[in-house]
Amino acid sequence: MKPSTSTVALGLLLTLSAPCRLAVAADPGEQILLDRAAYWRAQQRPDMAAGMLAKVLALNPNQPDALYQLGMLATQRGDQAEANVYFARLRQMAASDPRAAELLSAATVASVSAKPTPRGLPELDAVSADSDDLTPSRTRTPSLPAPGRAGSGQRAADVQLASLSQGTISDGNGDIPATAERARQTASGDLGAVAPAVQTAQLELLPPPPVNGYQYSAGATSYLPSDTLEMDIDRNLAQLMQQTSPTLEAGLGFRWHDGTSGLNQLYELGGPIEASFSPWYTGTARIDVLPVYLDAGSLATSNLSQFGVNPMLIAHGLAAISPRDQNAAGVGLLGGYSYGDFSGRFGTTPLGFPVTNLVGMAAYAPKFLDNTLTVRFEGLRQPVTDSVLSYAGTHTSVTTANATTAGAFGPTGTWGGVVKTGGNISAFYDDTVYGAYAGFGMATVTGHNVQDNSQMDGLIGAYFRPYKTDNNALRVGISFYYTGFDKNLSGFTFGQGGYFSPQNFEALTFPVEFTGHNGPWTYLAAAAVGVQHFNSDRTAIFPNNLNAEVALATSPGAIAFQSGTSSTGPAFNVKGQLEYAIDDSTSLGAAVTFDNGNNYNEVIARLYLRKTFDWLSPTASSADPAAIARRDVPQSRL
Repeated sequence: MKPSTSTVALGLLLTLSAPCRLAVAADPGEQILLDRAAYWRAQQRPDMAAGMLAKVLALNPNQPDALYQLGMLATQRGDQAEANVYFARLRQMAASDPRAAELLSAATVASVSAKPTPRGLPELDAVSADSDDLTPSRTRTPSLPAPGRAGSGQRAADVQLASLSQGTISDGNGDIPATAERARQTASGDLGAVAPAVQTAQLELLPPPPVNGYQYSAGATSYLPSDTLEMDIDRNLAQLMQQTSPTLEAGLGFRWHDGTSGLNQLYELGGPIEASFSPWYTGTARIDVLPVYLDAGSLATSNLSQFGVNPMLIAHGLAAISPRDQNAAGVGLLGGYSYGDFSGRFGTTPLGFPVTNLVGMAAYAPKFLDNTLTVRFEGLRQPVTDSVLSYAGTHTSVTTANATTAGAFGPTGTWGGVVKTGGNISAFYDDTVYGAYAGFGMATVTGHNVQDNSQMDGLIGAYFRPYKTDNNALRVGISFYYTGFDKNLSGFTFGQGGYFSPQNFEALTFPVEFTGHNGPWTYLAAAAVGVQHFNSDRTAIFPNNLNAEVALATSPGAIAFQSGTSSTGPAFNVKGQLEYAIDDSTSLGAAVTFDNGNNYNEVIARLYLRKTFDWLSPTASSADPAAIARRDVPQSRL
């Protein structure tokens, strides 16, 4: 029979207050395992405790606390011969190790009063995947913010939901993600694979459908006072294991949105690889290698007047330049580190693009009100990935155009590579039933030979869970988003940025999300419908080249301005994600998103494989005392 919560609490208190309490290990990795062993002993699960202690001895054969606990476990089983093996090792160490001497003294007293368990009694069964017991997965983090309410049935499969794509669910730190350039950036980074934008953790919150600007999405892992002690330990141990176990994730992502060939149409293929580990067992470091290929197709003859310096050439009766196919390829590099409430990530947009920029973010996200409220402050610099022009930059010949305008276009025909630099503040509240979120951000938008711009945006929303079980949860909510740019730079002529930049954009949506798990399967399905509206002002054909604009304006019959637009229509976004846990350390997943954006359709698909390497696994031979302690522990749990 499983012990009650009060029994668990009492056992932990006795464990911590007894003379055999664990000292703080010199190695944080050892301390994690010692803490886990103490928990399992309080749970009256000596088999699981022995497994944890065996791992400690595999790392450090002379760890006195592990030797002591294994000796006591053997004594409690009535196997004094095995207990003497461990106590003999403590005696050998006592002369030079004060801790060993202290534990040996405690063992002498405890052995006299210990009441052994009859050998004939059957051992408890190993923890099953459907039991109530703690089985923190080495590769996973608490699901959904599962916010704390994990009841029966929330096991290894439950701890995995975070692995539903590294950009959709928590990466274990429970932070609310930053407001980020989430529209048209790989489905706002939901799949976190295609565009090498600066990725930030995203938790299970109902995000609005991707729009052109920052998309807020987050959650704080909240645990109520009514949650059991076991749940709290489950969460903390799972996070500790995830933070200290090296993980490698590789994926293949595809993004497409329609538009004019050679201009705002886009095909994107990426194969991101991310490695994460805990340097010196402190915080979590990440290294990303992000190969990307972009293709906008070729420009039709009828559309040449919309590209580069062609409007100037046409105004002077010269032949328009037909550019090469609009494509680019490169490899982005990012390095990041997070510790507690602090996180940062820095690197470059893909090396090999016509324009390469430094990108990064730094954030501080403290939590309040028993972790139900998270406030995030973030500074960021990240690419605008709406088009080949805005993301990678492109090139045209300016020689002839300069000859007709006294060099108005400058010495180089390269332009684009747009980045946003700014900051934002956001807040998220979740009490496991109701939630609310809000955020505000400001940024400057710059690019090579592109006119400077600025953006302001904000979002507010709320939701509740009308249905929630141990394995599934349904959320419905309402969300309102606003963004506005100082200038409309959506064109593709020299000096324009090729990114959606309305003077005002509003979207009101009603999102619904269903998440859950069943055995090794974890799944997510979401949809949001609503209405969106935007206005874009007219814009100069050559906004960053005053002399060229004047020359164009004074040319008979030439058009010096691109007209503005206004649109009101439906907004909708659907996405699904499915992940299968092959074993405790390997997961395979797929995700797809469809978004109608703003007068265009976008599809993003991703496949990924995640592998966690459990450096804590013991490698001792069967003759080693650590191996003896493992003999009753199922190998799948080691």
